[in-house]
Amino acid sequence: MTYADGSYVDANNGHTSSKGLYETDAAGEIRISGITGTVIVKELKTLPGYTIDPATSTQTVQVNPDDCQTLVFYNTPIGNFELIKVVAGNKEKRIPNVTFEIRRADDDALVDTVTTDSDGRATLQLDAGNYYAVETKCPSEYKLDSTPHYFTMKDGGKGTTLTVSNEAFSGIILHKINSVTKEGIYGVKFLVYDQNKNPIGEYTTDDQGYIYIDDLTVQGKGRLYIRELEAAQGYELDEEYKTVYVQPGKTIEIEWENVPITGQFQIYKYAAEANPVTGDPAGTPLKGAVYEISEARSGRVVDYITTDARGVAASKPLPLGRYKIVEVTAPAYYQLSGKTFDETLEYSGQIIKVSDYDKPANLKVTITKTGNKQLMAGDSMRYDLTVANNSNVALENFFWHDRFPTDCATAKTITTGTYNARLYYQVTYKTNYNDYRVLATNLLSTNNYAFDLTAIPLMQGEVVTDVRLEFGKVPAGFASVTKPTVVIQTRADLANGYQVVNRADAGGQHMSQWETGNTAWVTVIVQLRKPTQPYLPKTGY
Repeated sequence: MTYADGSYVDANNGHTSSKGLYETDAAGEIRISGITGTVIVKELKTLPGYTIDPATSTQTVQVNPDDCQTLVFYNTPIGNFELIKVVAGNKEKRIPNVTFEIRRADDDALVDTVTTDSDGRATLQLDAGNYYAVETKCPSEYKLDSTPHYFTMKDGGKGTTLTVSNEAFSGIILHKINSVTKEGIYGVKFLVYDQNKNPIGEYTTDDQGYIYIDDLTVQGKGRLYIRELEAAQGYELDEEYKTVYVQPGKTIEIEWENVPITGQFQIYKYAAEANPVTGDPAGTPLKGAVYEISEARSGRVVDYITTDARGVAASKPLPLGRYKIVEVTAPAYYQLSGKTFDETLEYSGQIIKVSDYDKPANLKVTITKTGNKQLMAGDSMRYDLTVANNSNVALENFFWHDRFPTDCATAKTITTGTYNARLYYQVTYKTNYNDYRVLATNLLSTNNYAFDLTAIPLMQGEVVTDVRLEFGKVPAGFASVTKPTVVIQTRADLANGYQVVNRADAGGQHMSQWETGNTAWVTVIVQLRKPTQPYLPKTGY
């Protein structure tokens, strides 16, 4: 029951009209007739259990008279993995707002994080393989279950449901946090004492900084004392006693801060080589490099820093511990260094200085075109193109463009070719009367599309002069795989020796710098001479 809204540009008057709403049949198809021109189709509603793909939800296509065009819309199942969170001993009662990490069983890699909805349910689309779910956060009235729950996703899109229960909680919840960042601290040890200050239990905070002391331990004890026994690495020990009063069936929550013992990182950024674009010699301090600092153990990002005009960036004070530092944004006209610094702050006030070097961004775009070297006047010919981003960095606003030789030929068809990176792009065209308009959009770079340029609705005397493929951002090494093609038909009255010149160009942008490539192909028109009367020998008398 997928619905589509069809609108089109009328071939006779150029006005946009609505064709109405359509619903897919049992075969998942919609057939629309009686339309010519530029047709825009938008998916409005899909089947229960599926989501609309925003990349293909709106598609544009050129429909010619007596032509049939096919558009394919993709719907993704909402999730073939379902996680249900229930109360232990009462599976009818669901628990909302419980957060789980979904990880691969073979390498512990994080796949995604999900949180149960108001119905205690979370869904996720997963590939076939072995996984586990581990609970990281739950409402305070329940005990956190940090046990990994393993499950397997099978081939064929079959669904898997995992039901996990939580015990209801009453007792003491202690949350140990950083006094600066307010984030939980792992590995802090506490002692719990009875009213006479006799120890009754030792506890350690989990990876979220929590300790859960249930009512079986503290029930009936009345007034209790809690003292920090051992601080986590990088924090000052807080030896203060805290007093709590335990009541049956109730949960007492304590938030306890620790002051971090801090150090700092300083990054010094330099040019590894002379940069021909900026003119910087090797060793020049570089401004504008952005670094990400994260905890080595948890991967949690703690700071972003940017180098100044001296090429220096300094972190905020950070608790003692091990960190990883990675450049995430390079200065203008430079590449990322690709280096990861693994550093440890070991004592209060320590400043760790590291130097990093970036190579220049080398920009290069190439485009080539080949076709007939000679051609009979009035005949058609095809050009084959190759396009590539040979830069060592990604380029924004990447395009390739063909300008047709309208002085001596008419553009007939183009094929878009295929490319070695999966992305969506659009095709635009220009005429001698109008600037660029969209011919087709949401085209997938791994598919090859063909367009009949003679079917575009044009006014009298109007001709298509240019076609441009606009890709947006493309990675380094982006290139055509199946060659794009252009077909033109020459005029029949061209003189012998006339040169048909077809030009094309491609380009992209890095920072504010544009890099382009150009190509041209020359075809010579030949006119065959009329055959002369053959000489016949004289016979007879």
